[in-house]
Amino acid sequence: MKKYFNPLVFSIVFILCSGYSRELSANEQPMYGNKPFTEEQKKLNDQVVSEVIKGAGSKQAALERTIKLAWQYFYEKNDPETAMKRFNQAWLIDPNNDEVFYGFGFLTSVQGKTAEAIPLYKKALELNPNHPMALANLARSYKDKAYDLYLKKRMGEPDQEVKTILGEAVTLYEKASQTATTGSALRLTSLESDLSYIYYQWAVALEFNGEYAKAWQKIKLSRKNGGDRVIEPGFIKELSRFMPEPQE
Repeated sequence: MKKYFNPLVFSIVFILCSGYSRELSANEQPMYGNKPFTEEQKKLNDQVVSEVIKGAGSKQAALERTIKLAWQYFYEKNDPETAMKRFNQAWLIDPNNDEVFYGFGFLTSVQGKTAEAIPLYKKALELNPNHPMALANLARSYKDKAYDLYLKKRMGEPDQEVKTILGEAVTLYEKASQTATTGSALRLTSLESDLSYIYYQWAVALEFNGEYAKAWQKIKLSRKNGGDRVIEPGFIKELSRFMPEPQE
């Protein structure tokens, strides 16, 4: 049986990866820090890409192999730095690939850089408007942005500005759930793991927005897709304080 991974064991990984603050090398940043290459660097990049394509047999095979390797470094080896290096290599192979930009956004989010992740997710969606996990994680970035704003304003209840951002997140989660029709061999995920994550994070946004009954509905859908692996008990406890879990 093929082994699948949850699309974003985010709360655990975030704690592990955001705790350090060393300066990242260019190779550990999306698009090598998005700085112009020297002529020598261009020549070296072309050589590396040529060798990778030759070894894989075709450009597409090289791209897919490199992207899958990036996710393996992240999920299997807990090595986000090397994962970013592999996504950079994939970007050299194809600078307009939605999965590459999703990977950039994902790893940037893992570093705790929400504002920097948003344009990367948006680029992925510009290339593929129906990328379910780019939609879901852009939604999570908006939810995090709304929460940061909420804390900054020190308000008792979310104001209209916060609610507007949350509304954008909820809309994106809805589209993500509709577009998640298959899993991804490249991302090492199944449809069920994608949906369990989407519905759970959707529930979090709804709870923050005070829509408790709807939040419970999404928790139910997450559980239906194996969500007990990703749903945090603390969230269920918090949601239950506002509204007991509805009985069938």
